[in-house]
Amino acid sequence: MKTIEQQISLMALHWPGFDISHRGAASVRWHGRLIGLQQAYDVTIFFALPILGVPLREQFPYVRVLEPRLVPNPLAPEEAPLPHVYPDKDDLPNSILCLFDPDRNEWSHDDFIALTTVKWTADWLACYEGWRATGRWHGGGRHQGQPLKVA
Repeated sequence: MKTIEQQISLMALHWPGFDISHRGAASVRWHGRLIGLQQAYDVTIFFALPILGVPLREQFPYVRVLEPRLVPNPLAPEEAPLPHVYPDKDDLPNSILCLFDPDRNEWSHDDFIALTTVKWTADWLACYEGWRATGRWHGGGRHQGQPLKVA
């Protein structure tokens, strides 16, 4: 399991434009800027060490887009109103991005956020821009409510 210090060190090395806005003994929050296909986005990434009693598969980095706000598209044929997010019922555009499938153990506390989460966020933003243009999500993954398909 990577420590907070290890995560911070590798983020600073690979993503020096991401600033720490919160740092605790067991958690860290970064703010930074990523580009999708055409647009830059301000994002925040929050990470905390595991909490005893909570399943590890439910504990992973949380990424939100701060600016520009995500725009729901109720006319999109595939998913509405916003694809591949964990919806915040009170503030849909501020939802947590779904960057991987926890049921498939695609991320673990042995992974570095700088080498996984940040890159996946940039990919998600590019897929989001494509979805805004076409109404179709081309990023793969399992849509909310779909059963997990085991190969």
